[in-house]
Amino acid sequence: PRSTLFPYTTLFRSDTPKYEAPKKVDLKDLVNQDADDESLRKYKEALLGKAAGGDVVSPSDDPRRVVIIKMRVIFEDRPDGAIEYDLATKEKLAAMKDTPFVLKESCKYKIEVTFKVQHDIVSGLKYVNSVYRKGVRVDKSNTMLGSFGPQADPHVVVFPRHGWDEAPSGMLARGDYKAKSQFIDDDDQNHLEYEYAFSRSEERR
Repeated sequence: PRSTLFPYTTLFRSDTPKYEAPKKVDLKDLVNQDADDESLRKYKEALLGKAAGGDVVSPSDDPRRVVIIKMRVIFEDRPDGAIEYDLATKEKLAAMKDTPFVLKESCKYKIEVTFKVQHDIVSGLKYVNSVYRKGVRVDKSNTMLGSFGPQADPHVVVFPRHGWDEAPSGMLARGDYKAKSQFIDDDDQNHLEYEYAFSRSEERR
């Protein structure tokens, strides 16, 4: 299995020549397009939820389109359960890099991200993760999350969607790592960026 936090084959790479971001269409235009097409109307309702009927979630005091709420590292058999990071404030984001977690070799895990979309559609949101060891980047991966419409309830995505990632084993993989995560859309807008740290060892602490 491939590891989200360690070197593995890239799931999605925005600089791949075959990929072209679609032309941006604002929410109002999208809702009004092909209004007589019943199947398309149902598809837009599935994508946009209440926003398809003009009920757009747009708090006037918060201009952000994507609000990342939390990230969880879920383990298949960790006695203490999942490791959860609250990403709601700058202070908590800054504290992440000073509170490393430990991955036991060969442990199985997955990443869960909870976020809200407001004001407008976010197209092609992806999770970009860069991992460093002793100041040298050892991995950069891009995981496509998808396109999302604004709604009051948060979206939750889990990757990998099926099965588990597995931490590598062996002496060469052991040690301390630092990483930087970003949430970037098709417009190359970076909605959130934060750093965190982790270690890989024989035993989980």
